[in-house]
Amino acid sequence: MADVVGYPYDHIPPMAFVSAGGGYGQASLCGCIGVAAACIGTVCDADTSKKLLGELSKWYKDAEFPIYQPEGLGLPTSVAESTLCEDSVGKYMEVSGVAYGDPERKSRCAGVTGDVTKKMVELLNEALA
Repeated sequence: MADVVGYPYDHIPPMAFVSAGGGYGQASLCGCIGVAAACIGTVCDADTSKKLLGELSKWYKDAEFPIYQPEGLGLPTSVAESTLCEDSVGKYMEVSGVAYGDPERKSRCAGVTGDVTKKMVELLNEALA
């Protein structure tokens, strides 16, 4: 977007989202939702942003993640029932039997990030069509 559109995308430093992983270091809001909120906010007014973020969050709570399976791993799925990193990852670790530092958990979170990005773009396309 920075290359194609320019402002405001060429003014967002990549380091702005470095702390999103692991729920911003506090196992709080899933990092990909926080980044999606920021992305939505760059192209929508406040009311539309709130509406889309509400839709994205509701979807996230009910989705069986990961939908996208990185590296074709066939990872087990789980439903977070929450937008908190701690709940989302915790339920996955319970279902899968993997530890937080395991490569499979990291692949799962990469898949979830892809899933959330795809849903965000779908919601933006519908709202801004």
